[in-house]
Amino acid sequence: MKASGVWFGSSAWPCGSSPGAFARDVFRLERCETDRDKALAFYKWFQRTMMRGPNLRVPGMGGYIHCTDPHLLFTSWGHNECTGWGWVAAEALQAAGLKARRAVTNNSGHTFYEVWYKGLDGKEGWHAFDPFIGWFYTNDAGEVASCEELAAHPDLVTHPRPGGPGRLGHHPERAGVLHRYQVGDNLDVLQPAKNYELRYEPKAGMVFSNLWRPEIPDLALFLEDGREGGTHCDMSLYDEEGKPRFADHFPYWKHYVWPTKSEKGVTYGPGDGVRWHGSGALRWQPLLFGADAACEHANAVFEDGTVRPTGAKKHCEVWWHVKLPYMASYLRLNVAADTGGGDLIGFSISPDAGRSRHNFYWKAGAPPKLLTVGPKDAPGIKGMQEFWLRVDMSTQSAASPLRLRGLGLCVGYQQNMHLQPRLLPGENELYLQAEELDGVKLRAEWNFAGPEGEQSEALELGKGARATKKVRTSARKPDELIMRGVTLTCIQA
Repeated sequence: MKASGVWFGSSAWPCGSSPGAFARDVFRLERCETDRDKALAFYKWFQRTMMRGPNLRVPGMGGYIHCTDPHLLFTSWGHNECTGWGWVAAEALQAAGLKARRAVTNNSGHTFYEVWYKGLDGKEGWHAFDPFIGWFYTNDAGEVASCEELAAHPDLVTHPRPGGPGRLGHHPERAGVLHRYQVGDNLDVLQPAKNYELRYEPKAGMVFSNLWRPEIPDLALFLEDGREGGTHCDMSLYDEEGKPRFADHFPYWKHYVWPTKSEKGVTYGPGDGVRWHGSGALRWQPLLFGADAACEHANAVFEDGTVRPTGAKKHCEVWWHVKLPYMASYLRLNVAADTGGGDLIGFSISPDAGRSRHNFYWKAGAPPKLLTVGPKDAPGIKGMQEFWLRVDMSTQSAASPLRLRGLGLCVGYQQNMHLQPRLLPGENELYLQAEELDGVKLRAEWNFAGPEGEQSEALELGKGARATKKVRTSARKPDELIMRGVTLTCIQA
């Protein structure tokens, strides 16, 4: 009882299943006709949906190593330093059919990207964009300049021509733009597109909830490099003069910021808002679906939503497989168990289908009602997109009451909330699609606040490949809508 190849979205917002899908949807929404139109539209939306923050790490090589996967950087985390922005842009634009490359200033190590297209002046060539710092510079013809032009004519930066972006994304004293535009020694980096697409693979009873708020930040968010309280962006809404830092993005950001502590000269301070990372969680009670929900079991009796050993001196073990579209942060288990004297019960996790196994609880007697494996715990599930959970039970007594009466899984994960399918003023077409439905149906629900108050819209898919629903909001401006969360539920048919 499961579904495969599942995705859901809103026609009013770019698809968040991959950098390439995002870029293609931006071109649709902006009605782009030329490669020039596409390059400029992508620059705008890329800034709107990406955050600036620390380099990221994934499990591997005996610890955590730097992540270089543009799909994970964009969809699961949505933030990185300039190098990550370059990876994502090169992936997105090439996957969407444009010729693009990363550019690295060899001396300063700063990364941005170039796009090849024909300008309005009829000339084909490279055009340099740096959304991380917040610039592109125009030449005397009004076209976005290339690295070669910037190197030959530094006055294009020191005395900018009309037509470039308004204000720098960084605080000017931190941007270093008068240094970073010096691109005479830049390296051109080829990065072939991978074209990977995220999909949900839910089983009966699974509920995925994606939030536009930082739920339990100490668990849901990766806290690293001194980002106190979970913030992953240093772009405050207002600049050093008190003006909106990006006036065209402001309506899309204003409801999704939280106060944080200042650190290391960043422009925000106590009480100032910066964008936080969105969070989500998969919740599932696999025992309600008996043996069908388990991927492997031995000496186990499933009955009435419970599981017990087949008898005394019989080692009972049950495995469940969990797959996520995003990167996991923490695991919480709600446990209800009956035990007798000397009975043993334990829980473990595996990253590789049981070839290796890591115990995080193994004791005699009833386990705690709530077991938590946080992002700093080892072993843990931080950074994984799939893992296997195992329960072990054993008793020496034929009269033992040993039984696992209930097991609720909560798997927290990070997701780029700026890619989640939000609603906008006017007409929105919601969609829910799947490649295969096996004994289940799907439900997608959007929860938000608008001029009429708190609202909810949902649609279901019980057969076929796709379901759609048109929703018209009464909001006149984007900031009159506040997105709360979108939820995907897999229901036993």
